[in-house]
Amino acid sequence: MEITGVRAALLDVNCYAIASGDGEAGSACLLIDAGHDCAADLADLLDELGWRPEAVLLTHGHADHVLGLPGVLARFDVPAHIGAPDAHRLEDPAAGVSGAFSQMLAPLTADWTPPPVRTVDDGDVLRIAGLTITATLAPGHTEGSMLYEIVDDAPTADGPPLVLASGDVLFAGSVGRTDLPGGDPQAMEASLRALRTRPDSPVLPGHGPATRLAHELTTNPFL
Repeated sequence: MEITGVRAALLDVNCYAIASGDGEAGSACLLIDAGHDCAADLADLLDELGWRPEAVLLTHGHADHVLGLPGVLARFDVPAHIGAPDAHRLEDPAAGVSGAFSQMLAPLTADWTPPPVRTVDDGDVLRIAGLTITATLAPGHTEGSMLYEIVDDAPTADGPPLVLASGDVLFAGSVGRTDLPGGDPQAMEASLRALRTRPDSPVLPGHGPATRLAHELTTNPFL
């Protein structure tokens, strides 16, 4: 598969686009996360590549990952999916962050209208854009944080056949914080233990550089 994306200005959220095979012009693709004001840059990127989005997956419901969703859906007539326990966060994205950050977000959410989404449950399997996506509930950062295991149905020799979109559960060298509304340190510990049983694969986190699970298992102090 071919993987690219843009970074949203608000907290440098990674907004990914993933296409099966060699990602040639005309390929369908999957979008992951929708940071604030990412829509224009994402549209320019997809226009340059000639890719056609078929869906958006949200790794969780925190404001920095969802505020760009209305703009993305306005440009692309595609469904958006979010973990069922986090769907309520789209009613008021500013409510799921710290008090100071919530005040900063007030101008961005003053005219907010919850966008339409479909909910995803633990173990659901989605087939989108030539990719098979298995959702795994991984609470701790939020109660509805999802890991998305993405398998290319038509792999090539050049790209990885499997990647893991980890959202804010796992970063390169760190993990997501658990002190915000919906955070749960014990749940995060359980989610991280479950990560240790997964096969090695590239990891696409919600912030920061990509990494590999095997590398994190040997170097990340939280694992």
